[in-house]
Amino acid sequence: MRTKLLIGLLFLLTACQTVQFEQTAGKETAVPSPVAATLTPTPDPFAPPPRRLNAGELLLAADIDDIPAILATDALFVDAAVGSDEWPDEELVVAIELNGDARAYPIRLLSLHEIVNDTIGGQPVAITWCPLCFSAIAFDPVVDGRSLTFGVSGYLYNDNLVMYDHQTNTLWSQLAGQALRGALRGTQLRALPVIMTSWGEWKALHPDTRVLSARQMGREDTIIDPYAGYYASGAAGFSSGLTQNEALPAKSLVVGLLAGKESRAYPLPTLQSEKIINDELNKLPVLLIFDDTLQSVFAYRREVDGQTLTFAPAGDGFLRDEETGSVWNGRTGQAKTGAFAGTQLSPLSAPAVFWFAWAAIHPQTDVYAGNQ
Repeated sequence: MRTKLLIGLLFLLTACQTVQFEQTAGKETAVPSPVAATLTPTPDPFAPPPRRLNAGELLLAADIDDIPAILATDALFVDAAVGSDEWPDEELVVAIELNGDARAYPIRLLSLHEIVNDTIGGQPVAITWCPLCFSAIAFDPVVDGRSLTFGVSGYLYNDNLVMYDHQTNTLWSQLAGQALRGALRGTQLRALPVIMTSWGEWKALHPDTRVLSARQMGREDTIIDPYAGYYASGAAGFSSGLTQNEALPAKSLVVGLLAGKESRAYPLPTLQSEKIINDELNKLPVLLIFDDTLQSVFAYRREVDGQTLTFAPAGDGFLRDEETGSVWNGRTGQAKTGAFAGTQLSPLSAPAVFWFAWAAIHPQTDVYAGNQ
């Protein structure tokens, strides 16, 4: 069954009613080969504090590496023309561009592997996908000068993917982006800009893109997303049905932002309606842009050299700041003209995710209510 991006699917998910998923996960067991915990400090004032892992918060849903992560090589990718013979234009992909290197990872394939350890534009990258939470996040896996590679631990943390790194066997939460247990506990991974869009729109934007190929991985059979039925159903994870935050329907899609101890969820319908949101979270000025063509959200820190900027639409995907009149590209965050020409806004991690998962990981989150 082909997974489609069209916004109708997203609102179908938003409208789903919550039902409890059959409890198939086992009890928490000891982490294989635990390593003495150390805490890695971070100078980022907006980095979240280290998490305390409470008893029972890790749920063992599968054996380690039952879901096989991919250690990618260039041979597993094909160009857009070849990839279009394999993937339809409406295929939902996780897409990223770094240093002029554009890549796409079909969701149908990611649902079978959940993690792709890759190198993009010469930079190590971990592409992660949690089907239960509908969350795609790319990470810079370099920690203290060492490049980590990740596998699927088999654990869930509040229904979210728990990764482990092959180098230290530390456990990491995908949505928190933080090490939960092991030698690197408390370490925060740096998230990289990534979007979910259709294969057709991505290759139109990046005709030189390469796409992960199931055929190059030796799979000639039709790829069926095992979560296709779950996306369209009212089921919401393994365990969250017991403690869901009812501020929104469980499987509403939201975009989540985190600044230090504070977090906020931006409902997808609100983003689609407002297009551009100038907001502030824990004294961090933020900008969110809904791109109608890509059906994706871009998020930035709206502050340059200590000056907070306020943005308004300027047409054709561009924005204008009210303070200097500079015109900015919403997709790249770079000023095209004006006093800030050539200046780059700092991107923020703003994953799209099911509300129940975001609220479980960030129980103190608030919800953006829209312009009053």
